[in-house]
This record gives sequence, structure tokens and C-alpha cells, in this order.
Amino acid sequence: MLRSLATVRAVRAPAGRGALRVTRRYATEASPVTPVPKKKKRIFRRIVFYTSAATATFYVSSAFVAFKNPQYYDLFIEKVPLGAAFLQYAEDHGWDTLTVAKVIEFSKDTFDQAQKLATRESAEAAVERTKEKTKEVLDKTKEASKVAAHDVYEASKDKLKSAVQSLKTSVEKTEGEVKDSKAVAIARHRSEQFSEGVEELVRKAEAALAGKTFESVPDVTTTPAQPEVPAETVTVEEPASEKEEPKEKGKSVYDVPLPIGFEPPPGYSRPAPPKPPPKPVEEKPSLPPLPLVAPAVSEFSASEPVISQLASVIDNLASFLNSNPAAAEKARDILDGAKGDLTQLATRIEAVKEEERHKLEASLDEQTRDFTIKLLELEMEAQDKLDSQEDDFRKYFEEEKAKFVAAYREKLNRELQTQSEIINERLKEEVVAQGIEMQRRWIREIKVRVEQERGGRLAKLDELATGLKRLERIALDNSAYLDENLRIHALWSALRALTHAVESSERKPFRDELRVLRHISAAREDPVVSSVLDTLESTETPDIGVEPFADLASWFSTSVAPKVSKVALVPDQNAGVLSHLASHLFSAFRFQRQGLVPGDDVLSVLARAEYYMNEKDLDSATRELNQLRGTAKVLLSDWLQAARKRLEVLQALEVMQAQATLASLLVAQD
Repeated sequence: MLRSLATVRAVRAPAGRGALRVTRRYATEASPVTPVPKKKKRIFRRIVFYTSAATATFYVSSAFVAFKNPQYYDLFIEKVPLGAAFLQYAEDHGWDTLTVAKVIEFSKDTFDQAQKLATRESAEAAVERTKEKTKEVLDKTKEASKVAAHDVYEASKDKLKSAVQSLKTSVEKTEGEVKDSKAVAIARHRSEQFSEGVEELVRKAEAALAGKTFESVPDVTTTPAQPEVPAETVTVEEPASEKEEPKEKGKSVYDVPLPIGFEPPPGYSRPAPPKPPPKPVEEKPSLPPLPLVAPAVSEFSASEPVISQLASVIDNLASFLNSNPAAAEKARDILDGAKGDLTQLATRIEAVKEEERHKLEASLDEQTRDFTIKLLELEMEAQDKLDSQEDDFRKYFEEEKAKFVAAYREKLNRELQTQSEIINERLKEEVVAQGIEMQRRWIREIKVRVEQERGGRLAKLDELATGLKRLERIALDNSAYLDENLRIHALWSALRALTHAVESSERKPFRDELRVLRHISAAREDPVVSSVLDTLESTETPDIGVEPFADLASWFSTSVAPKVSKVALVPDQNAGVLSHLASHLFSAFRFQRQGLVPGDDVLSVLARAEYYMNEKDLDSATRELNQLRGTAKVLLSDWLQAARKRLEVLQALEVMQAQATLASLLVAQD
């Protein structure tokens, strides 16, 4: 649990570090839902699928039934097509050894693997979904910034158009006031230059929003046919005499402005100039320069380059208007409004970005916590499953280990017995064959010597007879050695049988084992073994058996020890009813002692006896309990008698085993 809390704290901290600034937008129209076409029924495919599934189920289930039922096994092989081949395949793959436990275990393993795979896939899908959401939020942010920039562009464009229209209107008014055609042409030319400059600024703004570079159009150049003449150098021609007016009444007036130096077409006349002389043009005082927008939005230039470009375009327009004082006065309010709107728009975009960034950070933190908690839960669940499986495997391993130990021990005993018998038989056969071969060889040598030396046969016959006697002695010694080995092996076998009968978990007589041990020649010839057997046979213990150690321990812990502890305070002599009642009453309020407690009182002796019994030391426990006197000794008499019988039998077995070991060592030394 502490590990899971530490992981949660470690995950919560860096959740909002890599968050992005996004602007959330909602769709207002739902996409039309197309009706799903109905699937056609696949009749033939269904028939094939169900037939295949039924056939596979029949063959698999029939294989398991055939392994359990011999009659069905024969019927399945003879009557069912491919039955023999399928059963052979099942036997090769170990289907006949499958059990319900193995099937359940295999199903559990498959389920755990599938669950781990599904968990891994769900975590990967969650990560993919998070990435997709982040990408979608980034796309929405880009779209929102584009829309905001487009809105700013449209607003500025509208304001610029209104400024152009107002400037055009002012130019037209100026044209109405100009009385000379040359002055009108000059004003018209200036208005065209101003409109071209404004259109160029608009194109620059569009190119900045589209993210492209704008190639500036070269400035207007004057041609020889159209020279650039300032307004101050234009001279107004004097009006014609009033006498010419009747002549011009029959002609149409050409009120379209003409370039400088051009005349109206034939049939048209120029408009009559005003009679009063024109007043001299007074120079207006220079106006203060228009405000710049770029310094006002410089703090947003790093995060919003579109706003910075738009502000630079507006500043270019302001500089252009500064170069044209006639139009700058009317465009000041428009530029101030554009500056304020642009600043508010930039502030609003920053606020929206900050708000969306906080929302995205909160959602990412929440998703991180949810996925972390789910991951920890899955990890703890998997750890619990692994622990339970480990316990089950440990128990199963211990059981199988005990089974294997018992099986191998039994197998080892059988192999030892078989090998001893084989070795004895082989020794006998080798000795007999060696004797026969030696006899044949000596006989052949005798015949050869007899045939070679007829004169000295008697002397050599004596030597041959001596060698033959020596060989006979060797053969007799070998046979005696083999007989002694057989007797010792028989003695050990009888001792093992007697030990097994005494050490069994149930009480049973061992008179037959003693009788077999008595009839062995090695036991009859050994005086120590004979005396031990006489001592055991003189009692009734072989007929009734001895108590197993487990029964003695259970008897002591359940019956003897509680009774003795209740009479622990009863004196050894002159004990009355009141002393027994007081001891029984006070025994309920005493603490139980454990281990090797020092002291000669009843409870200390009883605690030491319990310790020795727990250590399976019956001899020490009996010695401790044999020190008790009085009522405690009376209560322990039956148990002590049974323990003494078992100890006597065990001691006799140890003596006989020691004698058998000594006999084996003597035979090996010889």
C-alpha cells in the first residue's frame, strides 16, 4: 500500500508541466447519420460453421470418453471414420493423461494471459487516445488562432475600406471645389495614388495572414504624356469672354476630368469656370503624426506573430497617411479604434489560451491520476494472483517432493536388495567356475607332465596334490566367506523388519520377526544377540507390541500432562481430599511453563518433559518424569510403563544393530 501511495504522489507532480495552450471549439451541426445496411444471411456459411463445430466437438469428447471406457475405445476405432488416427494423435499429445485439475489450471493460465494482454492493449489504447486528443486540441488551437486572425483581418479591412471611401469622398468634394481642369486632374491623380497605396497595404495584410511573402509593386512612374505637377505650380487660365457663351450653348459640356494637356473631343466643350477669381490656397498647419499600433501590441508579438504582422501593416498605413496630410486627419479615429480593437483582441486571445491551457492541464492531470490508479490496482491484483499461485505451487512441490522421496527410497531399498542378491549369486558362480577351471587346468598339466616325464611322476604328483589341497582350501574359504555374508545380510534383513514393526505408526506384535531373527545362524552364534533375544522373548511385549511415539506424545499431551499439572501441589505423603481440591483449583490460575525450566517441582519437571517430547527425546522425558513421587507418580505409572517397554525394545534393537555392524566389519577385514 505504501508503494502505491508513493507512485501516486510521484505521478501527480509532473502532470501539468508539458501541457499545451488550446482553445476549445464546439461543433454546432451534427453530421448526418447514414442508415446501416442490413447484412445478408449467409445460410451456407452457417451450415458449414455449425457442422464443423459439431464434428470437432464430437471427435474431441469421444477421444476423452474412449480413454476412460475400453468398450467405447474399440467401437470408436472400428466404426468412426478416422477414429484410429485421431486417437493416435491424442495419445501422442498426452490427452490420455489430462485431468480436470490440469484443464482448470490451463484455463486459468489462458485467462490470466488474456487479461494481461487486454490490460496492456487498453493502456496502449488510452495512450493513443490521449495523443489523439492532444493532437485534436492542437488542431483546434490552430483553427481558433486562424479564425481570430481572420476576424481581425476582416475588421481591419472593413475599417480600411471605410477610410478609403471617406478619402475618396473628400477627394470628390475637393474636385467639386477645384475650378480649373488642371487642378481637378491633379487631385484625381493624387486620389488614385492614395487608393493604390491602400490596396497595396491590404494585399500585404492578406499575404501576412496567409503566411506568404508579398512582393511590393513599384511606385507609380510618370510618363512624358503624364507629367507630375504639384498643386502649387498649376496656373489657372483666365476665363474666356462672355461673348463666347452663346457659341458654346449649342455644344455638350464634357464634365469628365481630362488629363493635363488634353482637350475634350469634338462636339463637346469644357465646363465654364466660375466667374469669381479663385482664392489663393492657404497651407494648413501640419497635423501631429498618427499613433503607431506595433508598440502597443509588442508584448504579444512573440506568442501571436499574426497580430504583430497586422499591427505592422496598420503602422505602414499610418505612415502612408502621415505622408498625405489631407487624408491623415480623417483616418486618425479609425486607426485609434483599430489599435484599441487589436489590443483587446490580443488580450482576449491570451485569456482564452490561458483558460484552455488550465482546462487541458486539469484534464491531463485527471487522466494521469485515473490511469495511475488503474495501473496500481492491476499491479496489486496481479501480485496477489502471483502470490496465491506461488503458494499453490509451493504446496504442490512439497507434496510431489514427499511422494518422490518415498518412491525413490522404496526403489533404492529394492535395488539394494536385488544388487546384493545378484552380487552373491555372481560370487558363487565365479568361485565355482574358478574352481572348475583350476581343476581342469591342473588336470591338463598333470596329463602333460605325466606324458613328458614318466620317470619323476611320483614326486611331481605330490606337489600337484599339495597345490590341489591349497586350491580346495581357497575354495572352502571363499564359500565360508560367502556363507558369512549371506548370514549377515539375512541378519540385517530381519533387523530391518523388526525395526519397521517397532517404528510403525500403529501398535502391532512382532513375535514373528523375533522368531525369524532367532532362526538365523548368525544370531544363534552371537552370544550378545542371543541374550538380547532371550530377554525380549521372556516378556509379553512381542505379543502385544509397543506404543508408537506419536501415540505416546498424544497420550502425554492430552491426558497425562493435564492430570499431573492438576495434582502438582499435592504433597508426596499424607495427601488428603482438601489438598487435591486445592491443587485442582489453583492449577487453573497458574501460568504454563515451557522449555528447560530449572527446579525439582512437579511443574518444572513436567515442562522439561514436554520440551523433550517436543524434541522427540523419549529417553530424557522418561528420566525426568521418573523423578516424580506421590500422586503424580501414580498418574504417570501407565505411561511410564509403556515408555519403558518402548525404550527397552529400542535399546535391544540398537544392541543387535551394533553387533550386526561389528560382524560386517569383521567379515570385511578378513
